[in-house]
Amino acid sequence: MDRQAIPYVVATRSEVDLLDRDATRALFEKYRPDTVLHTAARVHGLMGNQRFPAEMFDDNLAINFNVITAGRAVGVKKFTVASTVAAYPGDLVTDIHEDQYLAGKPHAGESAYAHAKRAMLAQLNAYKVQYGISYAYAILTNLYGPNDRFDIENGHIIPSLIAKFHTARREGTPVKVWGTGRARRDFMFIDDAADAMLRLAEVAEGPVNVATGITLPIARVVEILSGLSGVTDIIWESDKPEGQLDRSYDVSRLRAAGYEARFTLEEGLKQTWDWYAAHWPDLRS
Repeated sequence: MDRQAIPYVVATRSEVDLLDRDATRALFEKYRPDTVLHTAARVHGLMGNQRFPAEMFDDNLAINFNVITAGRAVGVKKFTVASTVAAYPGDLVTDIHEDQYLAGKPHAGESAYAHAKRAMLAQLNAYKVQYGISYAYAILTNLYGPNDRFDIENGHIIPSLIAKFHTARREGTPVKVWGTGRARRDFMFIDDAADAMLRLAEVAEGPVNVATGITLPIARVVEILSGLSGVTDIIWESDKPEGQLDRSYDVSRLRAAGYEARFTLEEGLKQTWDWYAAHWPDLRS
């Protein structure tokens, strides 16, 4: 498929507030798309999820409901949506497969966000049965890259660390990192995630893990950022939460769909660090 030949519309927050049901319906009535890639969400990291559980549940439930109902009303044939590995049962550890998605309770620290994403899957399943709408449900791993939200207090691991290292370099202070660095995660660069979702929109159906298939300790992220920033004074706050110590995902469905991640962690972090340094302080947090 020649993606360049396909007309598309990108709707930003400046054009529509997806929390507003009428405004969302008006947007879909205006463009009447055949296919929708839905990536909008209210997103925080571990601390933000613990501080704002009601906001995370309400806003994500509303956004997903508004988008999917509006799409159905105008005849959308396929949704490709962004979900999260945070919605997997909290006791799963390695080679987690899509068939295990609803096999238990999500991790308590991200429960509200996770259940809002699970509700989206239930809605899509119901719409497929009753209305014949196709869908691909991308279960996204830990993402990072340019244009992220670099929120030190409530953000995700990598953007939070980048902001910390940049601050430390400017101010000559140490970098404080939660936990011990032992926790292992699958980190995917945003360009890989975007390409993967486009591929799923073309060929996939149902839930698909979107991850690299490689897990690395957070200490490795810190090591790379230390090299990029020149900051070597690092304090590990072992009394702070670091979540589960290991999480890895089976990516056989993604590979069967014809996609594998292209960017190494080193390549992705350098691009993200360079972008942050070039745009600071005029960026969102």
